[in-house]
Amino acid sequence: MKAYFIAAARGALDAGCCACAVALAAAGVGWGVAIHCEHLHYVRTLIALISTCSGIGASWLMVRILIDRQLFATLAAMESSTLDDLDRVLIELGWTGASRAGRPLDARVRGVTRLLRASVMLAVVQWVCVGVAVMVEGG
Repeated sequence: MKAYFIAAARGALDAGCCACAVALAAAGVGWGVAIHCEHLHYVRTLIALISTCSGIGASWLMVRILIDRQLFATLAAMESSTLDDLDRVLIELGWTGASRAGRPLDARVRGVTRLLRASVMLAVVQWVCVGVAVMVEGG
């Protein structure tokens, strides 16, 4: 059963990584649109601001996802390793608090799913912003 939870988490993390890449690409496109936006200064500023914020958000999510990918890969590879071992290391590194230790694997997978949803929503919002900006600039 543990292997399936880990596989689900790794799949969600892979998908989240792809969504972050899409969000970063959209942020780049957003900046391209902002640079070439000739008519409305406030639209240009808004596009640049949203693209910058989404790029920073996507970068942060990508870092979190890549770290979690490696942790789940290690957890899968080391059959003798336990979640308690993982918690001890995370606490020692200062990456989590002692109050979060002892969470079951399914709760951790739900956390990974939240990262995936956040990265997908970030990509969607950024691409919608780019689409609206292109329509406003073109109209």
